[in-house]
Amino acid sequence: MQSSYSCRSSWRGLYDRQFAVNCAVTLFMILCAAGSGTLARESDVPQNGGIKGQVVADIPEKRRPLPGVVVNLSGDRLGDKQLQAVSDEEGRYNFIGLTAGDYAVSVELRGFKRYEQKTVVQIEATVDLNILLQPIALSETVTVTEDKTDADKTESTTAGVITSTTLRDAPLIDQKFQDALPLLPGVVRGPDGNLNIKGTRPHQSAILVSSLNVTDPVTGSPAIELPLEAVETVQVYSNPYSAEYGKFTGAITTIETRAGSNDWRYLVSGVLPRPRWRDGKLFGIGAVTPRLAVGGPISKNKLFFFQSLEYRFVRTNVPSLENLEESQRDIQRESFDSFSRVDYVVNPIHRFTISLSVFPQKLDFFNLNSFNPADTTANFHQRGWFLALNEQAAFKSGALLQSSFSVKQFDADIFGNSAAPYRITPDRNFGGWFDRQHRESRRYELLEIYHSAPRHWRGSHAFKTGLNFSHTTFNGNNTANPVRVDRAKGTTSELIEFVGEGILRRRQNEYSAFLQDKWTLNGRVTLDLGLRFDRDQIGTENNFAPRFGFVFLPTDSERTVVRGGVGLFYDKIPLNLGAFEQYQSQLITTFAPDGVTVVDGSRLFRNIAPGGGLRNPYSLAANLQVDHQLTGRLLLRVGYEQRHTRREFFVEPVTHQDSTTGALLLQNSGRSRYREFQTTARLRFQEGRNIFLSYVRSEARGDLNDFNTYFGNLRHPVIRPNEFGKQEFDVPNRLLFWGDFGLPRDIVATPVFEWRSGFPYSLLDEAQNFVGPRNAGGRFPQLMTLDLLVTKGLKIPFRGKKYKGRVGVTIFNITNHWNPRDVQNNLASPQFGTFYNSPDRSFRTKFEFVKF
Repeated sequence: MQSSYSCRSSWRGLYDRQFAVNCAVTLFMILCAAGSGTLARESDVPQNGGIKGQVVADIPEKRRPLPGVVVNLSGDRLGDKQLQAVSDEEGRYNFIGLTAGDYAVSVELRGFKRYEQKTVVQIEATVDLNILLQPIALSETVTVTEDKTDADKTESTTAGVITSTTLRDAPLIDQKFQDALPLLPGVVRGPDGNLNIKGTRPHQSAILVSSLNVTDPVTGSPAIELPLEAVETVQVYSNPYSAEYGKFTGAITTIETRAGSNDWRYLVSGVLPRPRWRDGKLFGIGAVTPRLAVGGPISKNKLFFFQSLEYRFVRTNVPSLENLEESQRDIQRESFDSFSRVDYVVNPIHRFTISLSVFPQKLDFFNLNSFNPADTTANFHQRGWFLALNEQAAFKSGALLQSSFSVKQFDADIFGNSAAPYRITPDRNFGGWFDRQHRESRRYELLEIYHSAPRHWRGSHAFKTGLNFSHTTFNGNNTANPVRVDRAKGTTSELIEFVGEGILRRRQNEYSAFLQDKWTLNGRVTLDLGLRFDRDQIGTENNFAPRFGFVFLPTDSERTVVRGGVGLFYDKIPLNLGAFEQYQSQLITTFAPDGVTVVDGSRLFRNIAPGGGLRNPYSLAANLQVDHQLTGRLLLRVGYEQRHTRREFFVEPVTHQDSTTGALLLQNSGRSRYREFQTTARLRFQEGRNIFLSYVRSEARGDLNDFNTYFGNLRHPVIRPNEFGKQEFDVPNRLLFWGDFGLPRDIVATPVFEWRSGFPYSLLDEAQNFVGPRNAGGRFPQLMTLDLLVTKGLKIPFRGKKYKGRVGVTIFNITNHWNPRDVQNNLASPQFGTFYNSPDRSFRTKFEFVKF
């Protein structure tokens, strides 16, 4: 596993003229913020920090949550202002949008002693603080009142939220935060194993950690791994109307990492190896996944740290390859993920955070399936790290400036397992993987966000503005060996050779700026008005994206909230698109049925990019959503959204008549659309426990020769004419139910049930040509799966003390339903129409020492 990294030319690239201009602009903005005398106190500024917990009557043997309790929050960052929250029916309270700083939480409730506790909120962190109220007299009666609503009444876009509790209690197949995202409506794991959020491909969405971009600069897809305990919350926004978010046409995922606090916390998990069973016999180790996390104060109230480590060695069985040797039946993953974070309170108005993520990984045989045995598969080895610095400074005038800087390195090698020629046949593939890639990429990013004080003109206006600059570089090579397409009788139909050096080099600077106004007209109407500007060196245009969102409360009860909006969203242009003409060209020879007589070629298809340069894809998206608090426990939601995307990138092979040449055109005119109708119910039925039921009716269509399908991590050598049709991840119907149930004796049960339509697939002939419209040959069987995780709390005595732990078992696919992942779609195969590779019912144990 490689672990060294080179800085050789990246630093020189930073000191070009454009970077100097950007630094001057940023310095000017900082000086303006420092000199401003009309700024808001931090309490008026929306932030990402928070304090949450539960109000509990601390009565011996009768401890219970207290609804309707007013929780007061004060602090230096709030000035003379005091915030209040009312606990809900489970006693839970929540302060959101807090600036990092020192706070005091207090409660005065008749019959109980006054409660006050000081706490520290770090940058983009949420503090868990349970309030234990001690009674003055045990006989005193506590009055219970009902909270009106817990539906958000100020945000035009609601995020799908995955909390650390969900990450801990949900049955996650790989124990990664990505595994929890399909618990949200509109998020599915596609047939290629990638996450498709709201009808988009991975590279069309964005992902932020500490407000900074962590996508792969080369492909544009998500490219970071974090230990599970390092994640505090994951939020997924579809069409966020805040102009702060950009460089995507689909959705954006934001990750809040865990910070240290004044309390020591720890976790030790995954210490028990998982055996590998085959037909009732033991065949070595199936998985070893130890995890360690620890956090606490270095200097109380001043300096805090959090550290999480995770090693993973996992073998994943492909059931349809049961006739092969044991060593040929598993996808093998080995990785080491580390996350380190230090928070420093310089003074009450100045905070600093530094975090470092390291995530090398070896993924061997990663495209192993029913038609790709181990020797024909590819290996994907990555080396990556991400360093982020976040500073928050408040000035005497009340101004607030957030400054963030990051460096991300992401290197990858893709190579085969055999030197034999790669052959594609109607039944399966033979030989060794044809493509070899090596790439090194780095991104430097600077982000400045400035918050203005509320202005009062026909309501209240809260302004936010920011600048963003990034510099990315890409160096690598991509070379491929010849590929043969054989007919059912063994004769050659097509020979694909690759011409050129395949040396890839590209770099670019990207600039963004935004202005956002949250306009509160009155207690019932709030508007989000925003404008965003984006420009990059590969693109040829200045892109302006206006956004509009609204929130409307039609009744005095505030139980019903209507929200929606419309906005323009411009996507990024990954570096592999800018390097398209540097990739090897295809030299194609077509043969007659005898496999010897040449009927066309050899024909050279040169890679040709648009003559006028590349333009950024964009989407026009709109949604309308109604939330209704039917009772204090039950929230109902109905929503509709649609998105039309234009200027997507796809490849199109073109043959020149009366010539021995052709062209592989990079087209910048692709389009797609997504429509979704969603109904969701959330029931709070226990103390801190929820169940969710959702149904989504959707349609995803678009141009199918997506660039990354043919030039991404897993290249497809056979390129046929583009078509517009159903996306391969199109799911018309999806029903999802899940929740966490608290049972007696500290037992927690979390079931997840999913039913959805099967993915569509295309039909092929023996020459690998599409037969009929693409993705219209049929669908996989309907998927139905029921997973369950049950854990029980333990108190483990050790040297006179009792330490907390949890033990449990996870069952995947309890019903053992047939959910195939492969289909023989070639008409020339005797097995045409046969489905393969359904995961069997499986069991896993869980044991951990934990104090979180």
